[in-house]
Amino acid sequence: MRLASGLMFLTVFIDLIGFGIIIPLLPLYAKQFGASGLTVGLLLMSYSLMQFFFAPLWGRLSDRIGRRPVLLISLAASAAGYVIWGCANSLSMLFLSRIVAGFGNANLAVAQAYIADVTPEEKRSQGMGMIGAAFGLGFVLGPAIAGIASYCGVAPNILGFIAAAFSIADLLFTAICLPEPLQKNGAAHDRFSLGADFYKRILGDRRIALSLFIIFISTFAFANMETTLVLLTNKYFNFNMAQNSYLFTGLGLVMALIQGVLIRRLGKKYADAPLISIGTALIAVGLLLTPATHNLVVLCIALLILATGSGINSPANSSLLSKLAPKEQTGGVMGTGQSMSTLGRILGPIAGGYLFDVMGAGSPYWLGAACMLLACTLSFGLPRFETRSPELVMSSASGTN
Repeated sequence: MRLASGLMFLTVFIDLIGFGIIIPLLPLYAKQFGASGLTVGLLLMSYSLMQFFFAPLWGRLSDRIGRRPVLLISLAASAAGYVIWGCANSLSMLFLSRIVAGFGNANLAVAQAYIADVTPEEKRSQGMGMIGAAFGLGFVLGPAIAGIASYCGVAPNILGFIAAAFSIADLLFTAICLPEPLQKNGAAHDRFSLGADFYKRILGDRRIALSLFIIFISTFAFANMETTLVLLTNKYFNFNMAQNSYLFTGLGLVMALIQGVLIRRLGKKYADAPLISIGTALIAVGLLLTPATHNLVVLCIALLILATGSGINSPANSSLLSKLAPKEQTGGVMGTGQSMSTLGRILGPIAGGYLFDVMGAGSPYWLGAACMLLACTLSFGLPRFETRSPELVMSSASGTN
């Protein structure tokens, strides 16, 4: 179990390095091709939209043909997207690059389903914490590589090829080293489906629907903060780009540390639902404190609380959702969870940016805190015991896919 979890950690880590290399370059590089601010926003959204639509597809397909083959296909698509970026000579090619990369990188749910396959339920939150830590560390290291390369004069298109190299290395690593987990409960005989009936049965289970909604509003609130934090620090403290980069790097490192270390200890003592309650409460406190004063020390404390809460909340949400899903549909359910998370990342920045401009610098954080207080309240309705959804298991057993 440890070997498989460690291999999946490396797979997600390498994958996210390539993704993180591109993100800091995208707005300015797009403007070299004449992109307006709106076009840059659409370019960013195209990637998220592909993840929204295809995360359930990858997850459900992995239920049918296996986790490893789907990871290989998705990593190949990611590499192709970055190669297109490297060859881009127009806005249309940049859009194609982000669409293809978004299609390929919609594979986090497959990694989560893999962890669900190889970890016992009592250690599930620890396994999901490893995935979260890999995600956070890769996202921190990727922009750092991009920053150093840009400082050395490396062209943005060359960095696209560097990101492609990371994806190809991940592809080869996965092909050579990553084993396919054992089949679960006849999953290979489960008919592939992503039709309305699949979602109807998922959302018809109150506990799964509640878990998905908490994932959505948690991501919405956090994306709301991410979008406006640079604007707030510039307005309150006159931070420049480098100082904001250090701030986000610190946030990422704290979340990675919490998900990689603290969640291991907490997961042994507490069930997922209480951890979700604790995590959402901490995020709400952090969001309320962030715009409360122009004191830099208070801001750092607020962001530390916020990052700690997020580091607890995210793996606990993923762990609980994986336990509620029927084993032969874990990938599809986790993919639906990733779609809800992606939807939060699409809508959160829109709401945050609008509120910052219209209602003031503190308003996005008040909205985010309200969302997290709602999530905390709803979390008390989540199951406090290790269980699966009997309704979905019975439905799956009857073959009504």
